[in-house]
Amino acid sequence: MLSFLIRRIGMLAVTLLGITALIFLIVQVLPGDAVDQILEAWISSEGGAHEVLRAKLGLDRPLYEQYFGWLWDILRGDLGVSFAMEAPIAPILVERLMYSLRLAIPALILSVFLSLILGVVAAMRPNGFIDNTITVVTLTGVSVPAFVSGSLFILIFAAWLQWLPSTSSLTEGEGFFHWAYVLAMPIAVLTLEALAHITRITRSSMIEVLKTPYVRTARLKGLPKHLVVFKHALRNAMLPTVTVIAFNIGWMLGGVVLVEQVFSYPGLGSLVLFSIEQRDTPLLQASMFFVASGYCVANLLADICYALLDPRIRYS
Repeated sequence: MLSFLIRRIGMLAVTLLGITALIFLIVQVLPGDAVDQILEAWISSEGGAHEVLRAKLGLDRPLYEQYFGWLWDILRGDLGVSFAMEAPIAPILVERLMYSLRLAIPALILSVFLSLILGVVAAMRPNGFIDNTITVVTLTGVSVPAFVSGSLFILIFAAWLQWLPSTSSLTEGEGFFHWAYVLAMPIAVLTLEALAHITRITRSSMIEVLKTPYVRTARLKGLPKHLVVFKHALRNAMLPTVTVIAFNIGWMLGGVVLVEQVFSYPGLGSLVLFSIEQRDTPLLQASMFFVASGYCVANLLADICYALLDPRIRYS
């Protein structure tokens, strides 16, 4: 198991190195930069203001120097200073990450728990009424864009019924029940978004596993149905499901921009959007690296889960 972990961590390091290069190249091809945003069009470049500010921000250096300087700063734990906010980036990212986790973790737990139940129930009687109903409900949830479902939630539960607030602007120190109250709708939207993917892959895997000889043997031996399904079948059916769960972990950290915009939620996704609007290169690079690292760590955890669920994988 130790050699398996070393190999996976080594691959993670190489992947993150490639991601830093890709992020840097993508940011460089974006039109405009922080100097244009800060000085605006009313300052003429003839007076040298652009060149002075560009030199002060380090944007006049060759690209390879900028990249390796940024990479060295990351290795030292220094994410730089935001051009737009004029503040260290690391505390900003940590604060926004905590907000995103408060939204993503409950949504992930709910979506995984409900998806496993719905996937197993659907697989027990495939193509039946219950299976078709689950399929229609989950696919409808994932097919409707987040800004549409979020707007519908606000219209029904905030405007008509007045049960929940229309925005998720948060203040610290309000307690668990306040957080649950203001985050109920965005968590519900995120759960619907992730529900269909995990449910469908769980259903497909369970149908295949239930047809295997060892499951039929367990049934013929007279084992209780719930023991056959949850102990013998579900464990082996979880391998493809773990991949989808790992993907959703990364997606919920950075891919919830629409949900955050609809509910005015100050998460990591809105920070990425803000950095793009402000042409804040260091903040944009650090935010994208944070999100990409979330995907990579989630995939590493998925690999570890593979090895725990199927010991043959760790020796391959």
